[in-house]
Amino acid sequence: MISFQRLLGREDEFCSLLEASAQQGFDAVSALKRVLTDRQLTTLHEFASARSRDAAITERINEMLISTFVTPMEREDIELLAEALYKIPKIVEKFAQRYQIVIETVRDVDFLPQIELMEQAVKRVVQMVQALRAGRDLPSIKSRQVELQKIESDADDLLLELMRQFYNPGFPPLKAVILKDLFNLNEKVVDRCRDAGNVISHVILKNS
Repeated sequence: MISFQRLLGREDEFCSLLEASAQQGFDAVSALKRVLTDRQLTTLHEFASARSRDAAITERINEMLISTFVTPMEREDIELLAEALYKIPKIVEKFAQRYQIVIETVRDVDFLPQIELMEQAVKRVVQMVQALRAGRDLPSIKSRQVELQKIESDADDLLLELMRQFYNPGFPPLKAVILKDLFNLNEKVVDRCRDAGNVISHVILKNS
């Protein structure tokens, strides 16, 4: 006979791992904000560590999916959510790696408007993942999802505005290529937050 108490323990462990993964994304974005506020990057260790910790969390989730008979939500949904959450610190690390290479070329560029939106988006994701544990709080999750959609729309508008300068006569072509790459990476962080939010909303609607 399957122990009900054991199933509750498994659900709590899944939720804890997903919350930890979401927190790694938030920590990575916060670290990037500190770097860009100072406009210097001396080491990539903090970003690599966040991504490595999240990789270990994702691996643990996958191991549990194989070994656990009953899961708190459908296995495919857990896999999709874990993958979306893992991509957040991974993309942030990729930005930091490329920023370190070209820092002298882009030192005068203000990335903070994008970072602010990234921070808002990943904060909503953390709240939505936490709401999964809190009795699958449908009103809270729906509210955060609406906010995420607004943030994504704002991020799209900002990206278009940032790229408008590339079409000004005399804008350095190489710098335009570099900035387009960096701006798009930041945009992808918001997109992955949206993906995570969509999975959580889908799970809640299916089980409501």
